Amino acid sequence: MDIEYNPLTELPRQDALLRALVPGLAALEQIHAVWLTGSLARGDADRWSSVDLHLLWRPDRHRPACAAKPSRLVQKNIEDTFGDEKVQIVQISDSDLGGSLQGICLGTRSAVDTSNEPGPAGVLFELTWMLSTDFSEIVGPDGATQTLYMSDQAAGPFEATTDSKQAVIAPPDVEAVDTKLGRFWLLLARLPAVLGRQEQLAAHLLLTEMGTLLIDLVVSLNGGSRPQTKARINRYLGEAQLEAFEKSLGLRKSKRQGEFDRGANWIGQAVALVVLYRWYAPQLAEKHSLTYPRLAEDCVLTYLKAELKNWPAHIKTG
Repeated sequence: MDIEYNPLTELPRQDALLRALVPGLAALEQIHAVWLTGSLARGDADRWSSVDLHLLWRPDRHRPACAAKPSRLVQKNIEDTFGDEKVQIVQISDSDLGGSLQGICLGTRSAVDTSNEPGPAGVLFELTWMLSTDFSEIVGPDGATQTLYMSDQAAGPFEATTDSKQAVIAPPDVEAVDTKLGRFWLLLARLPAVLGRQEQLAAHLLLTEMGTLLIDLVVSLNGGSRPQTKARINRYLGEAQLEAFEKSLGLRKSKRQGEFDRGANWIGQAVALVVLYRWYAPQLAEKHSLTYPRLAEDCVLTYLKAELKNWPAHIKTG
């Protein structure tokens, strides 16, 4: 068995988990290969990064119908490695072609951990298995992979497909940008309904969706598109852009209170998003030779003035 693993000395928690888990998984006779994707494969992981581990399951046409499914064997292997009290696992999907597990492992501290680290350490992980002989299917969504183990049968085609590191920021999808430019106003048009019904949670979700869409548009203005993850946004925005968003949405530290204050003024937050949109969207439309959705903007703002008594008659930008 050949475990190809570069120690993550700067990430002792993830390192400890992989050192404990990978040999046991690779020892299963059904496993063809084990590899990483995500930030660990890209090389930009930090202490909060999850471990995205993948298994290539060897097809077994002679497996009895009563035999345990691959996902059950994998889960038992993880529980045997760490103990039931130190790992919590949730089955996300399971089929004849593959499946995935998500979980958290506690007690993954290693000798490299410093004494001032909080403990016991915990590492989030996702383990996906697939039953396939098409090695082109194994590459992660951003193209980055790092092989940890492969059998002799998998060595040729697997090596040709994996062990690549891609840029963190992918190029923007201009068609998606065009769609989002118009979708912003359609989302904003829902605000009178949720406020009129006093749907506070719906208002929160609506403005969150608008804010996320706007952040994606600004990342596109910066020449890229970010992975659809909720854990990382800062790196895709410039310092001035990040400050503008955090101040407009009430996320910057209050000098008076010294704490983060999100605020409950939905109209105020919506107006702040409009201000940000009006600043960045015209630049984005010009950069990608797109038509700025002026008609949609005028229509929605007229509708909001008619439906919301506190909506401002004029919104200053800049």
